[in-house]
Amino acid sequence: MWLVMFFLVISVFTCAAKAGLGANISDPCPSVCKCTPEAIIRCNRAGLSALPAEIAASTVSLNLSNNYLRILSPNAFGNLTSLHSLWLDGNSLSFLAPGTFLALGQLRELHLSGNSRLTSLHPNAFRGLRNLASLDLSHCRIFEIHPLLFSHLPSLERLDLASNNMRYVPRAFGNLSSLATLSLEGNHIEALGRDSLRDLEALYELNLRRNRIWIIQTGAFAKLLRLGVLNLGHNHIADLPNRLFDGLIQLKTLHLEANRLTGVGCAFRQLPNLRSLYLNNNQLSSISPSAFARLTKLRFLHLNKNNLSSLPARLLAQLPGLKHVFLAHNPWQCGCDLLWVSRRAASSGGTVEGLPCALRPGASAACPPPPELGPEDECGAADAGGTPGPHARPGRLLPAVVACLAWGLARSDASPAAF
Repeated sequence: MWLVMFFLVISVFTCAAKAGLGANISDPCPSVCKCTPEAIIRCNRAGLSALPAEIAASTVSLNLSNNYLRILSPNAFGNLTSLHSLWLDGNSLSFLAPGTFLALGQLRELHLSGNSRLTSLHPNAFRGLRNLASLDLSHCRIFEIHPLLFSHLPSLERLDLASNNMRYVPRAFGNLSSLATLSLEGNHIEALGRDSLRDLEALYELNLRRNRIWIIQTGAFAKLLRLGVLNLGHNHIADLPNRLFDGLIQLKTLHLEANRLTGVGCAFRQLPNLRSLYLNNNQLSSISPSAFARLTKLRFLHLNKNNLSSLPARLLAQLPGLKHVFLAHNPWQCGCDLLWVSRRAASSGGTVEGLPCALRPGASAACPPPPELGPEDECGAADAGGTPGPHARPGRLLPAVVACLAWGLARSDASPAAF
């Protein structure tokens, strides 16, 4: 009797298990898509011009990229309340109606890149996405961002706005207290104002590469106390004011390559944690002897492809952590200063790449020891007395000298007549 009961119970559980498995298998899968038991549906490159109607409510990941979608109706994803990831990139979307994503309260990542007809967005386009962590709007043609567009995204950590048509930094980041990564690469931004980035206090990585930036107001980075990576490469920056990078006390990587810099002064004095500095592909012809004096954690210094013919002998003297210096493709004039630069790098275990000057045995004997940096070097004096004014240009100074000499000669000629 007990044996019969035992087999009966086993049969009931087996049937129940099969019924449950059958329910999972019977979840609808659109004919043009591929579905997995993990509730992942891939409908990319399926030639779709409208959303499939058979998408299971239990779906957690939906890939609709590289299709021909043009319009999404309001609340188009109303039954997909478990969705975590949604790919809509590479379509032809031109408008996102308010409420399109209203039911997607669990969504964590949304990909909308490559919709070249998308030029603007309604302020309520992303309403309902309270848990969204990553938003990709790159490679569209967005020219303006409404100030309230991201106000519904309190959990956003990564925002990609690269390769759009924006001419200024959007003032739409006020509610993004968790944003850690922001890319504005490849837009048409020309200036960074003092308040352009003020709401991004949690930001760790800021990419402004390949814009047209030539004006940066002092204080533009003052609120970015957690920033670790700043990319300003491939812009039109020609000058680095002394206090330009104030506030970036945690910065580890700074990209300034491919700009229009001709000299380096004291702009890097406020970057105590900097590890990598990219100054290559500029027009540098001079560097202040104490330009890098406080960069005690610097490991990588890129100075290749500039107009440098020499370097101050003590330039690397206060960089104990320096590991690699890149100096190739400069019009070097080998002399004692470069000899001491090479010896200093070698003595700290670092390597110098791209310096053609051969270090012959005994060459240092013919070179006098480099002068020690005084307690008040150029940048130290600037810190104590404020930002120094620009050096007088010879073209402006010469007329003043000539006028002064002429006035003195005229006065001496007139002196005897006065008696």
